[in-house]
Amino acid sequence: MHTCELFSIRKSKLDFDVLSTDFDFITTVLAEQGIIVRYKTDVSADPKRISEAVAASLEGDPSELYLFVNALSTSDSSSFKNLFYEFIADQEAELTVDEEHAGMIPKLKVFSIGDLGYGYKGYCFRNKGKVFVAVPYASLTGMNIPDLLCLATNRAVDILTNNRDEYPDGVVYVPDPRPKKKAPVKKESFLMSFIPHKGDNRGDVIRKIIVLIALIAFIISSGYLLGVVTAGIESDASNTKIQQIAHPNGNENTDETTADGDALPAEDWAALKKINKEIVGWVRIKDTPVNYPVLLHKGDDASYQYYLNHSYEKEYSDYGSIFVDYRSLEGVNSKNVILHGHNMLNGSMFHELANYADGYSFNPKLDYYKKHAVVTFNTPDGDAQWKIISVFKTSTYYAHGEFFNYMQGSFNSDAEFMNFVYNVRIRSMFNTPVMVNEDDQILTLSTCSYEFGGFRTVVVARKVRPGEDPNVDVQLASINSSPLYPDVYYSSYGGYRPDPLTFKTAYANGSISWYDGKGNLEGSETLTGTISANPIPGDDNTAQTPSYTYFTVTYRNYDNSQIAAYTVKKGDPVPVPEVIPTYEDEYYTYKFIEWNRKVSGVNFNALNTSVTIYPRYEYIPKEIPTEEEPTEPEEVENVEEPTEAEE
Repeated sequence: MHTCELFSIRKSKLDFDVLSTDFDFITTVLAEQGIIVRYKTDVSADPKRISEAVAASLEGDPSELYLFVNALSTSDSSSFKNLFYEFIADQEAELTVDEEHAGMIPKLKVFSIGDLGYGYKGYCFRNKGKVFVAVPYASLTGMNIPDLLCLATNRAVDILTNNRDEYPDGVVYVPDPRPKKKAPVKKESFLMSFIPHKGDNRGDVIRKIIVLIALIAFIISSGYLLGVVTAGIESDASNTKIQQIAHPNGNENTDETTADGDALPAEDWAALKKINKEIVGWVRIKDTPVNYPVLLHKGDDASYQYYLNHSYEKEYSDYGSIFVDYRSLEGVNSKNVILHGHNMLNGSMFHELANYADGYSFNPKLDYYKKHAVVTFNTPDGDAQWKIISVFKTSTYYAHGEFFNYMQGSFNSDAEFMNFVYNVRIRSMFNTPVMVNEDDQILTLSTCSYEFGGFRTVVVARKVRPGEDPNVDVQLASINSSPLYPDVYYSSYGGYRPDPLTFKTAYANGSISWYDGKGNLEGSETLTGTISANPIPGDDNTAQTPSYTYFTVTYRNYDNSQIAAYTVKKGDPVPVPEVIPTYEDEYYTYKFIEWNRKVSGVNFNALNTSVTIYPRYEYIPKEIPTEEEPTEPEEVENVEEPTEAEE
């Protein structure tokens, strides 16, 4: 959880009105992501005012996180420098230099947090344990304010955490260009060089106190770093230990059989159950670090899942374990067995799932899929392989658009199950040559992803059928040219969102080639898991479902350049940008009349779809200067006539 203060940077009254109008919604969304807004401060877009406002906050009741909303208006760093370098300079003036960096000047290290949409970047830095994040105008990025703040905060925290070792206090030291004064050498004992004592002048006392503080900070930070490294080493050692217990003879891929001719299990389940009775499976992806026991805790619910932060030995661990989601009500026998695992920076747990794409991007890696098209998931009931049918990226935020709950473990009918599979496959980055029908069981592997705040990378596979070849003809696989992403993808990167159907409709019109079931499925196709996802308790403790759907509204000029973009909640009126578009060409001056809202099927008072809006202009012809009357050519003397040969 982060306590936060929002600074609304005002260049006009509209900036103040926008943030004030949506403030409750903004704080609600941020709170869901662990960002608790304590204060909101309105400050004009003036470097001195910003510095004074933040300084006052730091002297009073400071928060952990300072977010500057609608602060930046350029795609380069110029607007950040103009607004914040005075505040940064004021903070740097209070920094002190320890003995290690004597003769150098401390500077706050500022990081770019990357493109937040349409080329507009945000910036972050850290000082005195506080994190400062400045973001562009939300309308410039194509995102709404809470989504933009969540994304920017997640990126900033990741960047600052990853650079903690190199810049432990958020400070970088640069050479001091000023001429150095030679100080007289004062001889004193080694111990007395660190401890203030009688006879020291004021400068010596301050220096020694700083050194002591720096030494204590070094010990603490070293302890933190040692703890992180130690945790990783302990986790690796623990995983190696359990792998050796599970496979004492290295029999992961054994073809050995019992005296009765039955295949030996790949894992020693009796030995595993002695360690923890809640070990219910083993998941492995060949030639990857994914090779772990799977845990199931009976007490899990929506508020807490035990193995999210506990090892298989039931000890607290930031690495957690691979575990079965509580929504898989029948455990490993559920129709959809949902497994969760952390995305750890050291490559452990489910970090490997991110490699199905090019890092945290939307660029699928077909070659990687072809080498890892099958997941092994064994249980005490038997060994099994599972062919991957989908790899997709999705969001857990309603604010990112129409919500799809992939964490649905059971289904009310075959029709609902096949509609769920259809929704999984239309989101896939790959077209996989694997058939599916209503009699199949599926396995879902889920981990955190960082394309946007609250994103997940999800791998879905279906169990190999009895007698079926467990291999996949991966040469038939291809990249899906138009997977269905959350709306935030299109508002940030452009493109057109595919219009999803349902399984029955798509099957009836012949657009499904991967189904080999009986057809004519009875029952409702409604995805009950999506409808009931993340319920909000009512006054009578019943579940009430939020129905947030967002549409993208883009304002473009006559030449198709973007003026503004908004993400508008379904049923809300469409906002109008304050900017008045201008345009002219060689022949006309275009006088702006209004934004053209005469779009068929669009309700601008209660938005019901995404829309692009263009201006209406009055064309005013320019005066074209008349050509001057040609004058008689001047006579030119001494020009020889061409000879016959030259002609």
